[in-house]
Amino acid sequence: MLYNLLKFLFALTVKGYFRSIYIKGLENVPKTGPVMFAPNHTSAFMDPILLGTQIDRKLYFLARGDVFKNKLAAIVFGWLNMIPVFRAEHDSSDMHKNEQVFQRCFDHLAKRGAIMIFPEGLSKTERRLRPIKTGTARIALGAENQNNFELGTKIIPIGLNYSNPHFFRGDVFVNFGKAIEVSEYKSAFEKDNWDGVTQLTERIKTELEKLVVIIEDERLDKLIKQIEILYRSKLRDESDPNEKAPQDFYLSKDIVKAVEFYAKTDPEHLESFEKKIDTYLQTLKRLGIRDTQVRMARIPFNVIWTISYFVLGFPIFAFGMFTNYIPYRLAGVVALAIPLRDDFVGSIKMASGMFIFLLFYLVEFSLVVTFTNYIWGIAFLVALYPAGLFTVNYIKKYYEVRGILKYIHLFIRKSNLITQLKSTRNQLVEELEKAKESYLIREVKA
Repeated sequence: MLYNLLKFLFALTVKGYFRSIYIKGLENVPKTGPVMFAPNHTSAFMDPILLGTQIDRKLYFLARGDVFKNKLAAIVFGWLNMIPVFRAEHDSSDMHKNEQVFQRCFDHLAKRGAIMIFPEGLSKTERRLRPIKTGTARIALGAENQNNFELGTKIIPIGLNYSNPHFFRGDVFVNFGKAIEVSEYKSAFEKDNWDGVTQLTERIKTELEKLVVIIEDERLDKLIKQIEILYRSKLRDESDPNEKAPQDFYLSKDIVKAVEFYAKTDPEHLESFEKKIDTYLQTLKRLGIRDTQVRMARIPFNVIWTISYFVLGFPIFAFGMFTNYIPYRLAGVVALAIPLRDDFVGSIKMASGMFIFLLFYLVEFSLVVTFTNYIWGIAFLVALYPAGLFTVNYIKKYYEVRGILKYIHLFIRKSNLITQLKSTRNQLVEELEKAKESYLIREVKA
């Protein structure tokens, strides 16, 4: 009951928190039968919340055992289908409890259930894959071994690719990989248990690497992000807008490989390019304009439609602002007030925001019912969420239009500067194109 209620509430929260959620490969998820979901771990409990709302199966989650030490927390987490797993780095004295935990997982898979486990163990907000723990493989093979390898357990690797998990109205690309059939490792496991576990763990690692953007050298992260800003738009202009997220993903993977290649083979050229692109983007930041505006031959701006949108939408905006501003600000204050690891920031924002908004909505509903009646109260309650989303988009549109007007004003006053920025941008893109061609030729030869 509590699980289903929270899943519904979090589904609404996730939709409001992210600007876009793009799902690929959901057809790889089996509708029935034993399955283990194995995602990369970027943002604490935002990851299971997001995936729990997108996967149409009742999930059990393996979570850090130390958070279960509080009795009340243990009861609540139990209601939420969370299973504690213990690691030596947290408290080695609890390691013996894992035998019971693993058996509980074996029993759940034998009942054709679904389990989510994060193979990296710990979360960290960075674009890389940390060492894969053996727990996923041990549970999957252990369950199959207890049932003569007749369960048909599958492991679904999942790549979570956030634009920024801690940024409200960011984007996320959820990449479901093809199922790994655990039975394929029967022979290896029966010959040597540990060898079977090792082989399956390596397979999970290999499949996850296909589904996420990985930057091994953190020093190159800033440059890669700058190239993404500049170069993605070229691909977007040439592709289907409905395929933006996967196109961005594959382009990012190619950019990472190319940058890491040039960092090894031609570091001086790469450093020179880094200075040029940094100067260009810093100039845009100083002027208060965006690369999107510079790259366009003309700025799409319909005056009549824009005025109509702001005038006709203002009453909805005013209602949404009046009823949602306090809980929105309070959720931000709570997230800042709690000392957190970096990877917990977005999770706390989203989770605390859901409960704060829910509380305020109930208070506002009660006030409306008190002064009117239940019919008006229900109508008011139903309008709160969509009005809040409209308000967010209204504010976003305001800043977008303000940016366009600022760019137009700058173009009128300093057309030579804009012309120079366009020329600089074209030169940077041409340099990227040449580097890409050179890189591809070397790749073919290699």
